[in-house]
Amino acid sequence: MERRVTIGEYEVSIQADQSDDPSRPGYVVRYSIIRIDGRPVRGDLPKVQSYDLIEGTDYFSSIDAALDYGEEKARQDVATF
Repeated sequence: MERRVTIGEYEVSIQADQSDDPSRPGYVVRYSIIRIDGRPVRGDLPKVQSYDLIEGTDYFSSIDAALDYGEEKARQDVATF
């Protein structure tokens, strides 16, 4: 599942995927950030990407919870640019 949001001059793509481990059901989330105008996000980096994010030590229980968390973390990341 994917969610796209615009935060100021940045376009954010948030992806949530179901865990591959049947003994631990849930979702992981990650995001990538690009500038709308095509310029580098930081230095000469055209894109900033997160690693796989989970909730503490567990997977997210729902896809919406995962996407909401990813969006919150992306907003925090954009605020540091």
